[in-house]
Amino acid sequence: MAYLIMDTLTLKQQKILDFIEKHRIEQNYPPTLKEIGDKFKVTIGTVQDHISALQRKGYLERRKDIARGFRVIKTDNRITDYKRKADINLIPLYGNVAAGEPIFAGDNIQGYITMEKNTAGHNIHFALRVKGDSMTDSGIYDGDIVIVRKQDTAEDGEIVIALLDDEATVKTLRNKRIKAYLEASNSKYKSIINKPFSIIGKVIELRREYIH
Repeated sequence: MAYLIMDTLTLKQQKILDFIEKHRIEQNYPPTLKEIGDKFKVTIGTVQDHISALQRKGYLERRKDIARGFRVIKTDNRITDYKRKADINLIPLYGNVAAGEPIFAGDNIQGYITMEKNTAGHNIHFALRVKGDSMTDSGIYDGDIVIVRKQDTAEDGEIVIALLDDEATVKTLRNKRIKAYLEASNSKYKSIINKPFSIIGKVIELRREYIH
C-alpha cells in the first residue's frame, strides 16, 4: 500500500484547518472565507493564502466558485475523510429566489449541507434557508435551514416548499376537498387561499445554527 507524504503545517494553518472542520461538524457545512477571516481577524487575502497552502500540502480540497466548498481530507496528521465517499453526500443549499429566476440555478447555490448516503433518494434533496417568522408555531424560525425532498405533491398537513409568484415559501399544505391552500404557523399571518402555487418539495429535516 502506498502512502502520500504531506508537508507539515504552520500553527496558523493548523488552527484554520481545525476551525473549518469544527464548523462543518457543528453547523453541518463549512465556513466562508469571510467567516474564517473574522474568526482569526485577518483579511480575506490572507485567508486565501493559507487555504492555498492547505490545498498544496494535501490537507484540504476546495470546490471552485462555491462559497462553502471546503472539504478537510487530513488533520492532526491523520487521514480524516470521515468515510465521505461511503457515508456522506453533499446536497446544495440554495439562496433566495428573485421573481422569474429559477430556484435551482447553479449560481443560486450558497453552499452544501451534509447528508447520509443511506438516506433513500439523497440525489433528489436540496436545502433552503428560511426567511421570516411565519412558521414559528411549527418550530421553524428565521435563519433555520430546511432539508427538502423534491416532489410536486404532498398530503394534508405536511410542511412543503411552494412556489408562489415565482418565490419559494415554507408553509403547511392544507388539501381540502374544494381547494388546496397554504397555511402559516403563526397567528400573525393569514392563510394563502386565493393565489395559485405549485409544490416543489416536502420538508423532511430541520438544521439550526447555534450562536455561542
